[in-house]
Formats: sequence, structure tokens, C-alpha cells
Amino acid sequence: METTNPRPTFLTILCVLTFIASGYGIFDAVSGYTSADMAVEVAKDAMEEAQDKIESESEEVPAFISKVFGSISEGLTPENIRNSAIAGGIGNVLTLIGAILMWGLDRKGYFLYIFGSLVLIIAPLIIFEGFIGAAASGAAVFAGVLFGVLYGVNLKHMS
Repeated sequence: METTNPRPTFLTILCVLTFIASGYGIFDAVSGYTSADMAVEVAKDAMEEAQDKIESESEEVPAFISKVFGSISEGLTPENIRNSAIAGGIGNVLTLIGAILMWGLDRKGYFLYIFGSLVLIIAPLIIFEGFIGAAASGAAVFAGVLFGVLYGVNLKHMS
């Protein structure tokens, strides 16, 4: 009787979490691409309202806050949001395919997952620059590094 190499439970959990997160990321990318114009209007209205509230509560708006709002306003354009959505969609498709391959214990999936994570980390820095790019990349760095390490621990089970 020949036994096959079963997938470890921990790897199964990681893959399922990646299926969910990458699937949501793909949905979010499509949604972001199609609603870029509206998103810019809503964000700019919210920033104006926040800035008015800050100004009404203090005599002077701190320079840091003005600088952050300025950076966000410059980066938030429909074109940048669409470009970010395309890059996010590509990165999430790559991480999803990587997880599918790792589900089947294929080591190539790990490297595809890492490449997809790098796309998700680097693209916002290039597209948005400034504060908004750093904030978007920061979230991707945390998830990408955490899952990259956890998947890396399971490489010994993959061929």
C-alpha cells in the first residue's frame, strides 16, 4: 500500500486564508477600477470635511496634517486608482495561483506567491508615491512577509 504525502493542516489553513484574501482582493480591484471617479470625489469631500473640522477646533492646522492632506489630494486621481486596481488585481491573481499550486504541494507556488506579494507591495509606492503609497504598501508588507514566512516553513512538504 503506497501512501501519498498528505498536505499538512497548517498549510491547508494558510491556503484557505489566501484563497479568501486573494479572492476579495480581485473583487476589490474590479470594484476599485469601475468606481475610481466616485471614490476620488468621496475621498476629497471627506478630507475637506475633516480639514474644516480640524480648523474649527484649533486656530492653526498643524503643518504635518496639511502636508498629509496635500499628499493624499495629489495622489488621489482616477487614473492612479485605476492603475492601482490593475496592479492589485494582478498581484492578487498571482498570489491566488501560487496558493492553488501550494495546495497541490507544488513548490513553484511559493515563488509565484512571493512575486505576487512583491507586486502588491511595490505598485502602490510607484503609483501613489508619498503618504498614500507608503500606507498602502505598509499593509501589503505586513501580510506578505507574515504569509511568506509561514509558507516558507512549509516548503519542506512541497516538491
